[in-house]
Amino acid sequence: MPTTANINGPSRYVTDPQYPDDCKFALEASFESLMKQAVAAGWEPPVVAYSLMILAAEKVQEFSPPNDAGGLG
Repeated sequence: MPTTANINGPSRYVTDPQYPDDCKFALEASFESLMKQAVAAGWEPPVVAYSLMILAAEKVQEFSPPNDAGGLG
């Protein structure tokens, strides 16, 4: 049975330049665990990474206002 990593919450304000880096660090263990689970299920690592990237891009678009080209604000 796969283990799940705890995800730490933010310790900085969203306006802090280090906020995105902290989020990346907080998600890294869970991301690695998800990658390992998918590879163990038989998926090729590059396809897993690509699929996660596409899902993330779709989520960014979902949260973005219609006229926002950047997607993060």
